[in-house]
Amino acid sequence: DVANSRAAVMDLKTFTVKDIIEVPNTSGPHCAAFVTENTEYLFLPTRFSVPLGHQYASLDEYSEKYRGVMSAVTFNEKAQKLHIAYQVALPPWSYDLSDAGKKISKDWAVLTTYNTEEATTNLEINASQEDRDFIVLFNWKELENMVKEGKYDNVGGQKMIFPEKHKGGIYLVPVAKSPHGVDVTPDGKYFIASGKLAPLLTVFSFEKAFQAIEKKEFAGERNGIPILKYESVMEREVNPENALGPLHTQFDDKGMAYTTMFISSEVVKWNPETGEVLDRVPVQYSPGHAVAAEGDTVSPDGKYLVSLNKLAKDSYLSVGPSHPESMQLIDISGEKMKVIQSSPVDPEPHYGQMIKADKIKTVEVYPKDENHPNAVYNQKDARIVRKGNEVHVYGIAMRSKFIFDANAKRPDVIEVNEGDKVVVHLTNLDFDEDITHGFAINQYNLNMEIQPGQTNTI
Repeated sequence: DVANSRAAVMDLKTFTVKDIIEVPNTSGPHCAAFVTENTEYLFLPTRFSVPLGHQYASLDEYSEKYRGVMSAVTFNEKAQKLHIAYQVALPPWSYDLSDAGKKISKDWAVLTTYNTEEATTNLEINASQEDRDFIVLFNWKELENMVKEGKYDNVGGQKMIFPEKHKGGIYLVPVAKSPHGVDVTPDGKYFIASGKLAPLLTVFSFEKAFQAIEKKEFAGERNGIPILKYESVMEREVNPENALGPLHTQFDDKGMAYTTMFISSEVVKWNPETGEVLDRVPVQYSPGHAVAAEGDTVSPDGKYLVSLNKLAKDSYLSVGPSHPESMQLIDISGEKMKVIQSSPVDPEPHYGQMIKADKIKTVEVYPKDENHPNAVYNQKDARIVRKGNEVHVYGIAMRSKFIFDANAKRPDVIEVNEGDKVVVHLTNLDFDEDITHGFAINQYNLNMEIQPGQTNTI
């Protein structure tokens, strides 16, 4: 939730949100959310830099008082709770996208930056002055150990690592300016970054980066963070002819890469091992993100890719000033790509994941839980219990009716005194797929749904 600096976790058995966490010291976690190999951490870097604690600071003090904070978040699966383990006070730049390492790079992660110029006005111009921005390369295992050793400050109740004070674990890699996507190859050997304002893509080697760090082959520092030499880490540059605005890259089962070109409105297929461009297909128009079938994993499925286009313009019937955008399904199973379907979508299709349907094991009907203290599975057991000025309603919902008190003159009425605290426990007795009931109290902003077989409380 970029607008409110929050992140949510969703249960794919029920497709319901289980927890939402507000992330302090940040302003819009656009980089989020990337997850380490075994879900040790969910990392949430901020899109925009702000003063720590959201204190006021003049833009004239931007470079001194503002920070781009990255948060390391853990998830307790048993308690279904998110928790901020620690934060890192990065330089006052914008952080756009990120990816976690795989296999040989599993202890590492990468995120892109722009506005390393630290401009505060006319950003489109002033944040594009330098030829290069940076990729932040960090070892989360090292950062974790630093926290264990007490190498952090306390900022508003959060453990905060300051790279200029607590050295190690974080490095900068120069990259063509205004990069958006940074994507780790399925084998974990390379990370690929695209400078939106440069035509080329760069393949960087994790192995070369590790060697450069070991040998301390640095080209100075920025904000206390060592800068790796571009030539030491770069594996190859790829410059597809007439392709402009490379943004995001996905992968197929043969190791080939697929990169969206925002300005030339196409998807380019190429070989990360050689840099050879293999195919290109036009899309409508201005693709930002793309998603291949399991394209972010160690074993992509191939077959399909969806181009998430940002500016469909004239593709669909106009519905007012905000036009429908477009997602296009592309067959990538052969040597040549082929657009096989286009669909209008809400603006602005932004990031996605595609996984095999047989990996989703949904609950279609909640199973009976006879030990549930608030559940009622027989309508004759529906009852209203008063405890002083607290009223508990143990009711049932079934097709076309509620029953709150089976023995009352009006079994579907709850009558209470003004000032009572009322707790309504409802069980959906329709043990049939897709018979969802809703329960709302008008003008109190109270509204819940009860799925088949579920007991829910409001």
